[in-house]
Amino acid sequence: MLKILGSIIVVASTSVIGFLYAMIFTERVRQIRDMQYALNILESEVVFKSTPVADAFYFVSLNCTETIKNIFNHMSNLIKDRNVQSISEAFDSALNAFKSDLYFEKEETEVIKAFMQTLGCGDLEAQKKNFNITVEKLKNFEKNAEESKRKNERLYKYLGVCCGIMIVIILI
Repeated sequence: MLKILGSIIVVASTSVIGFLYAMIFTERVRQIRDMQYALNILESEVVFKSTPVADAFYFVSLNCTETIKNIFNHMSNLIKDRNVQSISEAFDSALNAFKSDLYFEKEETEVIKAFMQTLGCGDLEAQKKNFNITVEKLKNFEKNAEESKRKNERLYKYLGVCCGIMIVIILI
């Protein structure tokens, strides 16, 4: 009876680990989509409504999901309190503050960082181009993340279960 209970616990715990690791792929796709949505709102606020950047970041934070919301809210607060010299510096600070909650890969972070460095520079046409280029790059990242999710999500779920069964077989 004790062996069966232990076996169930081992298989259940390794399965949970596999499912949690698989969840990273789903969360990455969701966060990339959320960032695209946030940039579309930001474009509307900055380009069409001429909202100051700090207020635009705050408005974006009201319309996004948790992690992206926290990043934009943090950036808004830093800029309003004049704790940073530039938007890029505010983004770096927000990125460091919420790095553990983000599932972006390095390339995705670099694209957004490059966007933040050019935000507020240039005329409206340059801003529109910058928004469009960044959103297009994020769409490509989303496609890649979706394919990676499709390939790896099921793999990690099954791997978790199989590892648990293998451990149980070795121990029995």
